[in-house]
Amino acid sequence: MIQTEVKTTGKNEHLVHVHVPQGDYDAVYAEQLHKLAAKAKLPGFRQGKMPRGLIEQQYSGQLLEETASELVQRHYAEVIESTGLKPAVQPEIELPAVQPGSGFAFTLKVTTWPEVKLKDLGKLQFTETVVEAGDADVEAVVERLMTSQVRYESAEGRAAEQGDRLEIDFVGYIDGEAFEGGKGENVALVLGEGRFIPGFEDGLMGAKSGETREIGVTFPTDYQAANLAGKAARFEVVVRTVARSVPPKDQDDLATLVGFADAAALRADIRQRLQKEASDAGYSETRQAALNALLDANEVEIPEALVREDVRQTTLRVAQNMRQQGMQPDKEMFEDPEFRKEVRGRAERGLKLSILLQGVRTEAGIEVVEDDVEAELDAQAKQYPDEQHEEFKRWMRGQPERMQELADQLLERKCIAYIVNKAKTRKQAKGLSDWQAEQEQGQEN
Repeated sequence: MIQTEVKTTGKNEHLVHVHVPQGDYDAVYAEQLHKLAAKAKLPGFRQGKMPRGLIEQQYSGQLLEETASELVQRHYAEVIESTGLKPAVQPEIELPAVQPGSGFAFTLKVTTWPEVKLKDLGKLQFTETVVEAGDADVEAVVERLMTSQVRYESAEGRAAEQGDRLEIDFVGYIDGEAFEGGKGENVALVLGEGRFIPGFEDGLMGAKSGETREIGVTFPTDYQAANLAGKAARFEVVVRTVARSVPPKDQDDLATLVGFADAAALRADIRQRLQKEASDAGYSETRQAALNALLDANEVEIPEALVREDVRQTTLRVAQNMRQQGMQPDKEMFEDPEFRKEVRGRAERGLKLSILLQGVRTEAGIEVVEDDVEAELDAQAKQYPDEQHEEFKRWMRGQPERMQELADQLLERKCIAYIVNKAKTRKQAKGLSDWQAEQEQGQEN
């Protein structure tokens, strides 16, 4: 029978000493010896025919290591369950320098989740924000669409002007040689949008369909392709077509242009989307205020092992995201004191909130049920055309990670709603346009 002894070495820190009986050790040792014997090779012996004693002599270190590893893996879950501990991170395994005369021993260093007794939520005070979308917000969107949503009509012999759409072929040269990525065919370009490098669009002003132009430009010094940054280039451009922009005649024409039956249907869709944006904005501000109040009211001491693991995982995610965007992670960036300080700060805050929200969930008996998930899937599906609703939901159900994220978000929303309901809140109403202006101002600062 496996013997365990738990010693608490600090707050949420425990050492679990484990002793496995000799019989269990011998059985696992025999299994590993059999596996090794089947594949071991030595001159003078056929594979699988080496004497046991010789195998033990030649592979003693590997045999003991694999036996120890298998014993730990085999008994890990049983040991943790028997202690009643709930590890917050993967326990560290320690093997003694000298094994006991009988059986096999190892130690698990276990860090558990802190247990926090929530302060009375009824004493929390913060601002509950309600963001509202009104008629003026709908009108503003319609006006923007009237200027941004246009048709393009080919105009034979037209000299290209600002706002016209051109279709072009081009080849770029540096020092007389065509460079990689500098060629395009049937490329659509709207003059004035600034999608190409400075000077390129200017060189096409006044051009007509069928015309060939030579345009000299210099790549910006901060250009994303380092091999082109700061270099002078020459482009040979063939203008295939020139089309002028034609704005909608009226709001019904605009509605048809963007896929709606009439202006009323377009306005209804705009209002629905703005109301969703307003609701999300209000929740976002209220959530932040509620979480800040929860943190301020409750002290939580996070074990260092949890913080280290969270920092490690965050750093790995940042590096992975950089690679996915074609950037090479910089070791110096990860070692920068300011970067490490920010990541650690976020880790500590996130872990504290996770523990506190678990306390809220326990206090309120909050659960997410299948009906909650289905309702949220239906709400998200409305972002797409009616005929794509079921396809979207099928796709989501086939993404386990996304479904887990959705369930976690719903759980947090229920916790926030419970906190708001219990706390002493001050209501604050904002218009959607005012909230949007605040966000833009915040980004500039």
